Amino acid sequence: MMLELFLVTMVFSSPLILLVIIKHYFAYKTTVQKELVLLQQANRAEAVLTMQNKLAVLIERIIVLEKIVTNSNVDLSREIEQL
Repeated sequence: MMLELFLVTMVFSSPLILLVIIKHYFAYKTTVQKELVLLQQANRAEAVLTMQNKLAVLIERIIVLEKIVTNSNVDLSREIEQL
């Protein structure tokens, strides 16, 4: 009798338990997806800042090189060493 009662309870409660588990899974998946998007946006912003910094350094170097090439009165070896 107890076994039959247990089986009947399991048959009726299994779909409900399954629905609760599925609901929690999709809520978790949505939360993780939102966090992933935020991390990707932060990573992109950091990459842009890094590239801007590298670009600024390269522009400074180009300016120095242009000065070296166009100014014949500058000590060439001193300027090259400063790079």
